[in-house]
Amino acid sequence: MTTAAQKTLIGFRDVWKTYGRGEARVNALAGVSFDIGRGEFVAIMGPSGSGKSTAMNIVGCLDTPSRGRYDFLGTDAGRLDRGRRATLRNRYIGFVFQGYNLLSRTTAAENVELPLVYRGVPSGQRRDLAMRALAEVGLAGREHHTPAELSGGQQQRVAIARAIVTRPTLLVADEPTGNLDTARSHEIMELMIRLNGEFGLTIVMVTHEQDIADYAHRTIRFLDGNIEADTRREVADAV
Repeated sequence: MTTAAQKTLIGFRDVWKTYGRGEARVNALAGVSFDIGRGEFVAIMGPSGSGKSTAMNIVGCLDTPSRGRYDFLGTDAGRLDRGRRATLRNRYIGFVFQGYNLLSRTTAAENVELPLVYRGVPSGQRRDLAMRALAEVGLAGREHHTPAELSGGQQQRVAIARAIVTRPTLLVADEPTGNLDTARSHEIMELMIRLNGEFGLTIVMVTHEQDIADYAHRTIRFLDGNIEADTRREVADAV
């Protein structure tokens, strides 16, 4: 039987993040606490300087709290050294960014293979896994295209394929639709809903756009280093 503790993937416990000293001291996070369960799709919102990006960096094991505790998969990740946090990221977390971050001179398949290269996966297996991930994001037949030969929406699909090719537990998405037009933005969000539903992929997404946040099951809104609101909504099943 699965316990409540096993269902919790992410836990913030009175997390503070402080920058600077003396009069220059700024609390980017001021005692924040929340949990995110496995399989949740959570949007993080807030104005510039609200603490949302700091929270996202801690969630992604890119930064650590100044005080308090950050639990990831039952581990006090905030106390791990840089190397052990990197191991957590490589094994369990995929990242998607606003700017795609693709290598311009390599094909879609080669871009998707990169995380597998770092893991030492043999080349033949890498190609098979990359082809499968590209098919899962709707890019079968585009494996040999470079980023310049793909639209912005297709480039973001390649980036998502690269993030999921290792079958991560958590997908961290930072403004994933920020460079896309409205139609492509909603296509990307429909894809993320499908990945969340079909694979049980936990997604934590930063966005400034309410219509994009509305795709998530839950929205955590930050203001001045604190959580201003934490709301959940029922999401209709896809037809």
